[in-house]
Amino acid sequence: MTTEELYSTVVLVGLAIAAVTALFGLFVTTPYGRFENKRLGPTVPTRLGWVLMEAPALTFYAFYLGTPHAFEPVPLLFAGIWTLHYANRLVAFPLLMRTREGSRMSVSVFASGWVGVPLHAWLYATWLGELGGLDASWLSSPRLWFGLGLYGLGYGLILHPEHVLRQLRASRTVADDDGYKIPYGGGFRWVSSPHYLGEILAWTGLMAATGCPGGLFIWAITLANLVPRAVATHRWYYRHFEDYPRRRKALIPFLL
Repeated sequence: MTTEELYSTVVLVGLAIAAVTALFGLFVTTPYGRFENKRLGPTVPTRLGWVLMEAPALTFYAFYLGTPHAFEPVPLLFAGIWTLHYANRLVAFPLLMRTREGSRMSVSVFASGWVGVPLHAWLYATWLGELGGLDASWLSSPRLWFGLGLYGLGYGLILHPEHVLRQLRASRTVADDDGYKIPYGGGFRWVSSPHYLGEILAWTGLMAATGCPGGLFIWAITLANLVPRAVATHRWYYRHFEDYPRRRKALIPFLL
């Protein structure tokens, strides 16, 4: 089997995993954070769970550095974006996160990352360094700059809401029964989960900028994971806060 044939096969396998994840999400909200469910088997502290879930992203470098075009300018640009993205997910986010005392994550949640994350890492690394043909002429492509702009918008929508939520958690008092408050500002003006919208936009932009067929996998599995969770989060806010802004949507401004 050639690398191209293997790549196509892995993309199809990834899309099948995303479809199963979407089906699962119709019935069960991923059990962490406000939806924590200790009845779903063993758990670990939430901070540790996040690190363990995202740690397989480091396999990207093992895959990428063995490709023939790893040190060319355009592949290096996108490898840098990968590093930026996962530096937040693997280091900054768990380091800075503020969780409720005793907050736990199900082992099943972080173990799911051991399948999807290295699969994504291989697809992305192989495309950048071997199959994508991303030479210097790619720098003049409007598609590249459109995709990077969309990625930048998405990345900003990830970072700012995460900051807002950390500040809310830092200001909670003993009187707060569950530690949650209504977030305001930035993307929260329009949707209940702007950081989820940011994640979707970021991976959509990177898929557009690189032309990576494997980007379909991370795009699909991001939707499968985050759309049901965003809807569940929106409903949770409505149940818990009588004064929750009625014009907010769950994930997409004015639509969903």
